[in-house]
Amino acid sequence: MVDAFWSIAAPEKRPIESERNISAFGGAEPQWSFAPELADRPQSRLLCAGAFGEYPVFLRRQGAGVGVHAAAQINEICSLPSADRCAIDPLGLATLLALGFPLGSRTVFSGIERVGPGGMIDSTVGTVVRDCAMPLPHASAPSPTEVVELAMEALRRSVPQVRPIVPLSGGRDSRMILLGLRGLGVRPRVILTADSPRHSVDARLAYSLARSCHDPLEFLGQLPWDLARESWRHTRASFESLEHGWFLAVALRARALGGPVTDGIGAGVLSTGSLMKPEAVELWKLGRLDELAVWTLAHAAGTDPAFRDAARRCGIPLASDDEVRHELVRTLRELAVYPNPLGTFSLLHWTRRGIGASAFGLLGRENVVAPWIDAALCRALLAIELDEALQRDWRDDVLSALDRTGVPFADDLRPARGRRFGSVRGALAWKRFQATVPSALRPARDVVERSTGVRRSFARSALCVLSMIASNID
Repeated sequence: MVDAFWSIAAPEKRPIESERNISAFGGAEPQWSFAPELADRPQSRLLCAGAFGEYPVFLRRQGAGVGVHAAAQINEICSLPSADRCAIDPLGLATLLALGFPLGSRTVFSGIERVGPGGMIDSTVGTVVRDCAMPLPHASAPSPTEVVELAMEALRRSVPQVRPIVPLSGGRDSRMILLGLRGLGVRPRVILTADSPRHSVDARLAYSLARSCHDPLEFLGQLPWDLARESWRHTRASFESLEHGWFLAVALRARALGGPVTDGIGAGVLSTGSLMKPEAVELWKLGRLDELAVWTLAHAAGTDPAFRDAARRCGIPLASDDEVRHELVRTLRELAVYPNPLGTFSLLHWTRRGIGASAFGLLGRENVVAPWIDAALCRALLAIELDEALQRDWRDDVLSALDRTGVPFADDLRPARGRRFGSVRGALAWKRFQATVPSALRPARDVVERSTGVRRSFARSALCVLSMIASNID
């Protein structure tokens, strides 16, 4: 039987195999922002969630509006000496396991919430300085020319004072950053890409793009599975994502190098988000939201139903899949006011929670340059109607003005052959972890072993999360 209560300790500083010491890449220090309208509070430490709630800020109310505990990472709240032990939120945890990220303001812990768009907390005196407000789209959709101008203005506003590190994949978001920076006369300090040209289409394309302008490039090999790294990843991400295990090598290298690092998080999902598929759009137009929720769960970056059933048998306090579906339907209904509700879902939920966990959690909020989450750009793009957003990717307008390289995109090419799925060292580390899994979690562990493909990767992440947060097991 699992004790539903847990108290997070600060991340243990211990060496990790093959990547030196995690403490060398930065600890769990909070990141603070100041708002111009609050310049009369020079002694205040303000945690700002950003216009779209993209920056991780968590709060725990002390009751009856007396005050709040707030921090940029969830473990900073749970490890406060004055904090009570944190109960698992069954619906928050079930949503993470089913979708791969939580929805809205929920977290995996009851009583701890994620601050929404526009929210601001004064952590010095424990007060909410500015309440959350859903971002509003512009009155009219931008023309292709205006889209290019808005994107370049967003990039100009975000350009750091020193040359940034530019992680590069085979997709559009990171390429827009690289080519946009070149257009502004800014060269990358170094380009980072995961894996190698032999095993990765992304790496091959990054090599071609770097070579076109003689930019320095580093290939980062896959890291073997390692419990200390995985624990660090989930702690830094505040237990908000099962995805992006591959991104860990890039994040660790960027933190080791130090300085600003770009990330393509943001408005790209308005055209290519997880629900921007013809079958999902058809269900939305027909008003069949229950069926759309079922479709979403079937295509989500989460665990399969067998893993969640096994977790419930283990005694994990986990809401039912029907409850997750109802929560998803409620969330979708709230977005009906937007011209592009399905793309907006990806921006305000998947991007803000699941993708943001990697961008601002693993890289460190203070280091990240993220031009495509710019408020003016996103509000303009939110005004594009669903059908137009599905048919026309706004990023193609920008790239038509920037890209003269002739290098294709990863989704236009076949996957590279001979891709590796691990290493002997990683397999041995995973076996050692399996042996330490508490007996009450063995049914879930056994389901992981029977999983295949990408679901196996998500199930491994989920088992690690459960082992961390459900530590009191008979």
